Amino acid sequence: MTSIAEQVGRVVGGRYRLLAPVGAGASSQVYAASDTRLARRVAVKVLHPMLAADRAFLRRFRAEARLAASLDHPHIMRVFDWGEEAEGPYLVLEYLGGGSLRALLDTGAHLSHAQVASLGAQAAAGLAYAHRRGIVHRDIKPSNLLFDDEGHLRIADFGVARALAESALTEPLGAIFGTARYASPEQAEARSLDDRTDVYSLALVLYEALTGRVPFSGDTITAVLMARVGAVLPSAPELGPLAPILAQAAISEPLARLDAAALYSDLELLGRELPPAAPLPLARTSAAPGAVTWSERDPTVIDDIGLEKMAPEPPAAGQPVAGAGPEAGSAGGTESAGELQHEIELTLLELGADAVPRDGPPAGPELPASAGPAASAGLVASAGLSDGSGSIGGLAASPHPVLETPNGGERSGQHPHDAPGQAQVQRRGRKRLRWVKWVVAVVILLGAAAGATVIGIHNSVYGHVVPTLKSLTLAKAEKAAARVGLVATETSTAYSATVPAGVVIAQSVPAGRHERAHSVIGLEVSKGVKPVPVPSLAGDGAVKAVRTLTAGHLGHKMAPTEYSATVPAGYVITWRPSGGTVAPNTVITITVSKGPPPRSVPSVPTTDTFTQAQQLLTSFGFKAVRALAYSRTVGAGFVISTSPNPSSGLQPYGTTVRITISRGPEYFQIPSLIEGESVAQATRLLEGMGFAVIAEGHGRVIDTFPTIGSLEPQGTTIYLFAV
Repeated sequence: MTSIAEQVGRVVGGRYRLLAPVGAGASSQVYAASDTRLARRVAVKVLHPMLAADRAFLRRFRAEARLAASLDHPHIMRVFDWGEEAEGPYLVLEYLGGGSLRALLDTGAHLSHAQVASLGAQAAAGLAYAHRRGIVHRDIKPSNLLFDDEGHLRIADFGVARALAESALTEPLGAIFGTARYASPEQAEARSLDDRTDVYSLALVLYEALTGRVPFSGDTITAVLMARVGAVLPSAPELGPLAPILAQAAISEPLARLDAAALYSDLELLGRELPPAAPLPLARTSAAPGAVTWSERDPTVIDDIGLEKMAPEPPAAGQPVAGAGPEAGSAGGTESAGELQHEIELTLLELGADAVPRDGPPAGPELPASAGPAASAGLVASAGLSDGSGSIGGLAASPHPVLETPNGGERSGQHPHDAPGQAQVQRRGRKRLRWVKWVVAVVILLGAAAGATVIGIHNSVYGHVVPTLKSLTLAKAEKAAARVGLVATETSTAYSATVPAGVVIAQSVPAGRHERAHSVIGLEVSKGVKPVPVPSLAGDGAVKAVRTLTAGHLGHKMAPTEYSATVPAGYVITWRPSGGTVAPNTVITITVSKGPPPRSVPSVPTTDTFTQAQQLLTSFGFKAVRALAYSRTVGAGFVISTSPNPSSGLQPYGTTVRITISRGPEYFQIPSLIEGESVAQATRLLEGMGFAVIAEGHGRVIDTFPTIGSLEPQGTTIYLFAV
C-alpha cells in the first residue's frame, strides 16, 4: 500500500483532496479530506490496493456501498460517495471530529453506567435500523464507534465488513475476519451470521467500556474464540444495573439472544432510571500531518504477540539467510558452513596433506544420490569446490589461497609464478586429496547403510501407526486402535458444546506416530453439553421468569393459568423441572396464577352498618363502595341491599360490590294547593307524596293536621278537615 505521506495531497475521484491521515488499519487508511466541489470537510477511507484486483470483493463492495449509502439514521455514519481507483477502492464519509470509542478507552477511562447505557442505546438504535433493512455489520468494535464534536455516536464501516469477508485479503497473524476480541460464538464456529451477531459484539464492547477489559481471555486467538462457545458472560461488580441486560445480549445461542430493538428498549428504559450521563471525555481526532495512526491490540490474549515478535530477526552482517542456499532445511544442518569446512580441513591434515588450499583444486567424483544433500554439501566443502562465484558453502573465498601446514601454521598464498616449488606442492596435494575423497565416500556409504539398518530396526519395533481416533465414538475408537495392535482407553472426560456425548474429543498420542505394539493411547471423551442449573422462579412474575430462564440458557413453555388462593395473579405458581441441572435449552414449563377462584357475594344483614358490611365483603376477597338511598322501612345508616347480591352467582376475586345504605325516609312539604280542593282530590295528591290520609267531612278542605306548609316524613298521617 502506498505510504501515508505519499497519499497526502492526492485528489481522489476527481474531487476529494486528501489533507491529513486520521487513522489506519490492516485493510485501509483514513484521511481528512476536502470536497473541492462542495467546499466541505469529509473523511475518505482508501482500501488496500490488492482489493482492486479481487473480483469477489469488488462485486460485493459495489453492492454493499450502495446499501450503506442508502442508510439514513442519526447513529450511522453517512456515506456520501464511493468509487474505485488503481490505488484501491474508496468510500467518502462524513467527517467526525470526536474520535472513536477505542481512542477514548485507550486513555484508561472507565465509563459510568449512565454513559454506557446512553452510548449502548444509540448504537443499538442504529443497528436496529440497519437490521430492519437486512444489513448486518459483522465487525462491531470500539474503533468502529465514532463520535461527532458533540459526543453523539455513529457506527462506521457498514457494508465494508461483509465485502472484505469475501476478499482474498487476510488480517495480520492469520486472524479470522473481524476483530477476534469482539467476534460472536457463531463466527468462531463458522456458522451463518444474522443480526444478533452484531448484538453480541456490542455487548462485549459495552462490557469493556465498564470494566476496562474484554471477557473470555486466553493464550491464543483460537482459545479466546472457543471460550465463548456455550459460555455465559462473566459477572463483574462494575456492571451494576447493566449486568442482566448485557447477559441477555451476550447469550451464546443466537436464537435466545436479544435483538437490537429489544436491547435498545432495555437500555433506554434503564437510562431513564439512572442519573443524567456526564459528557464523554472524547479523544478527539487529530487531522494534523503526521498524526499517529492506530493499530488495535487484542487485550483478550494474555501473551500479547506483536508483529515485531512474529517477524524474523535480520541476519548479522555476513551471516547467510536461512533457506537461501542449497543446504537450507537439509539434515545435519545444525553446523555452519564454516565449521563444516574447518572439520574437513582438520581431517585432511591428519591424513597427511601437506597443504590444503581453502578455495581448493578442481572438483573430484560426485557422491551417490543416496548420500543426501548434507553429505553432498560436506564433500563439496572437503574437496574445496567452488560454485563459480568465488564462495564455498556460502562463505566468501579469499582472493589468494591461505595454506595450512601440517603443524597448524599458516602462510600466505602466492601466485604460481611467485615461487619455483609451488607447482610441486599443489600436485602432491591433489594426489592425496583424490585418495581422501574416496575414503570419505566409502565412510558416507557405510553410514547410510548403518542408518538404513537402524531405521529398519526402528520400524520393526515401532511399526504400529496410530490411527485418527478423534470424532469417533469410544467403542469405535477402541476397535480402530485394536486393529493396528494398539490399545485405546478412556482416561478423562470433559463437557463439550460441539462434540456429542460418548465421542472422542482428543487423543494422547497424535495420529500418524509410530508406536510399539500394545501401546496405550489415552482418550478424552465428551460428556456432551455442560448442564445448566434450573433457577428458582418463586415470587417471579411471568416476564421476569422468562428473562431468568433465557439468561440461564433455558427455554420456556407457558402452561394454562390456574387459580391460586395464595399466589397473586400474574405470578409463577410452579415450574417443571423445578430444580437440579438440565441440558442447555431444556424447555421449562411455567404455570402462572390467575388469582384466587371466584366466589359468591355473601348475604349482608340489614342491621349492619357500612363498616360492618365492608369488613365482611373484604374477608371474601371483594371490594366495597357506599351508595345512599331513602327508605321508609330501613333506618338511617343501615344496609338496604348489595349489588351484585348473593343470588347473582359466582363473581371474580376482587369484584367491587356496591352497598346501599339507608338515609331514612324522605321529607315532603304539605302543599298549600289542597286547601279548597275536594277531599277526594286532596287525598289523591297527598297519597302520591307518600302520606297516609284521614278525612273528616266530605266537602272541600278547609284545614289540615299537620298544618299546610310543614315538612313531614313520608308515611306521616295527614288529617283533612272538610265542610
